[in-house]
This record gives sequence, structure tokens and C-alpha cells, in this order.
Amino acid sequence: MPYCENCGKPLKETAKFCGNCGNPVESSVKAEPVSAPVEPESAEAESSVSEKTQETSLTEPVVSVLMLRKPKSLGRYDTYSGVLTNQRLVFAQMTSSMLKDAIKQAKEQAKANGKGFFGQWKEQLKASASFAQRYYSIEPSVALSETAGNFELKNAAVNEIKLKLKTVGNPDNNQREFEVEFKGNMGKYKYRMDENNNYVNALKQIYGDRVKTPRGYFSKGGLSFRIG
Repeated sequence: MPYCENCGKPLKETAKFCGNCGNPVESSVKAEPVSAPVEPESAEAESSVSEKTQETSLTEPVVSVLMLRKPKSLGRYDTYSGVLTNQRLVFAQMTSSMLKDAIKQAKEQAKANGKGFFGQWKEQLKASASFAQRYYSIEPSVALSETAGNFELKNAAVNEIKLKLKTVGNPDNNQREFEVEFKGNMGKYKYRMDENNNYVNALKQIYGDRVKTPRGYFSKGGLSFRIG
């Protein structure tokens, strides 16, 4: 049985992605592990081990993965994982087939582990929500070539990143998101992004004062926060 090289979980012969961590099978399958994979004591321990592996294994470490949306007509949008490094921002498109494969694999894996309907459903939701996190353990160059619609912006070519707050849905719900505009020698690119302080701080870490935050945000100790 093949195993995932990243987390050690067993894989189906036809799997395209690991249902546990999301790693592409093409670069992660072994015929048989040399020794039985060591199970972490808890989910937190597994996450800690994964993060340490990510930090040391990549030749171009990933600083953050931003969830970006490109609006289309009739309320539709294309979803991208913004793989941010000290050198570039890779726009990795999340296609519907990729997400379906990850959800299917998670369901089959949960079933193989003896989980019932609700356990399988929980694993499917987990795979859908955490799919983009796999880019922390994938070389950015691999992420760039993953699909034909992927592209990159070199950090040095970005002159300004402007963040504007936009209301989402019913104004009474007070739900907001960012419109983020990348400007530079490459032209202009507009996307939507969750109003997430971690995303803002990651952009600030790489681009510094080139990131223009909306009124109500302030910086302290290199971190950005919103008042109110």
C-alpha cells in the first residue's frame, strides 16, 4: 500500500491528494515505508511536527498562504491560494476538481479508518477548509506549475498593495472583507480577501510600508490591528 511521504498516512492507489494533509500524491507516494509511521499523540502534536517539517524542508520557505478570490459575473468567483514567500507571491488556483478530489479522498480515508457517517462528514469539511494549508509543505515552484492558470508576482515588482474594506451581503450584518489591489510594473490586480489580521501582518512583513491599510487600522511592534 502506498503511503503519504508528508504525514505517513496510507493512500489509495488512485488517490491524487492525501486525504489527511492534502499533499499531491505524485510527489509523495512510497511503495512501502521503511518503518511504520509514528502517530503523534494528538492533533496538536501532529500539527507541530508538520510545521517543523515545513520550516526545514523547503528551499523557499512559505511565510503565509492567503485565501484570495477573483470576482466574476453573477456572484461567482475564482479562488486562489496566495503562496507568499520572501521572493514572490504565487497565485495558485483552486479548481473544483482539485477540491472534489481532496474531499473524496478524505471521505474514503475516514471510511477505511472505521468512521461512521458523521465522522466521514467531519473529515470532508476538514479537507475542504484546510486544503490551502498544504502549500506550506510544497515548494512554491511546484505550486506555480500545478495548473495552467497559476502565476506569480515578484515582490520587487510590487509598488503598492492597497486594502479597502467592502461590505459583504446585507449591510445590517456588518460583515466585511478586503478588496486588495496589487500595483506595480506588472499592472494592477484586484482580488477579495477575508478581513484577517494575520493576512495583513503577513503582507506587512514582506512589503512593509507598501501596504496601505484603511482607516481604523494602526501598527504597533510591526503588527497591524483594527480599532472598532
